[in-house]
Amino acid sequence: MRHVRGRVSRRRGAATVELSICLPLFITILFGSIEASNLIYLRESLCLASYEAARQAVSLDASKKDIEKRAKQLLSSRGIDNPTITFSPDDTTNASGGEPVTVTVSVPASSQTLLPKVIYGQRTITAQTSFVKE
Repeated sequence: MRHVRGRVSRRRGAATVELSICLPLFITILFGSIEASNLIYLRESLCLASYEAARQAVSLDASKKDIEKRAKQLLSSRGIDNPTITFSPDDTTNASGGEPVTVTVSVPASSQTLLPKVIYGQRTITAQTSFVKE
């Protein structure tokens, strides 16, 4: 019986060593998955904002300021701040029928992530949508 107790205590030590080796790996995978999901959510939010802004730019005689306001409103409701919104052509109200109108929405990846800014550096997440002016 004494021999069995010794075996259990040695096994308990092995489990501690296994946990100390595997736990950092599991935590890294967990945070990596969370960060990847966060970037996918960011990209999809930018796609939605560029789509809505481009749709408004071609179907209504909305000013550039109104279109930017709509895109920023969508992004701020999703927790995304300080996007860069560009238009091509620059003045969408003067675009002629049949001319493509492109809206590009971008945001620095480092401003929207949980990881330190050093990891992403100057990378920018961008979404672009084009419609033909009616």
